[in-house]
Amino acid sequence: MKRYRLAVCKGPDCRRNGSDAVFAAAKEAVEKAGAQARCEVYRGGCYGLCHLGPNVVVRENTGQKRDPLSREDFQLMGWPGETYYWAMTAEKMRRVVAEHVAADRPVPELAGDPSREEDFRQPAPAADER
Repeated sequence: MKRYRLAVCKGPDCRRNGSDAVFAAAKEAVEKAGAQARCEVYRGGCYGLCHLGPNVVVRENTGQKRDPLSREDFQLMGWPGETYYWAMTAEKMRRVVAEHVAADRPVPELAGDPSREEDFRQPAPAADER
């Protein structure tokens, strides 16, 4: 099974839109799935997609040594095994952990596609519309 790094944005707009609850749900779901050894959950920096947040990035952890100067903690890198999830809620986060992390199946209907401009022009639904 694959190993993952799951980053939940900690920027002010994402926090205002509920990223603290998303982060708590991620940690709880990973623990409940018994996947702590396979998935590191952490707070990433701002990805610059504030109007689409809360933002979550899941990357496959290949075991390669991390470059401390890499921008990966605050930028989409376009790497193989990287999935960007937008407009996240605690409920969506539990689904991502169950399917993407625990079963190695990304959840395409919750993912944004950086190559599709239309995915990034409109703001995410308001928290009460999710």
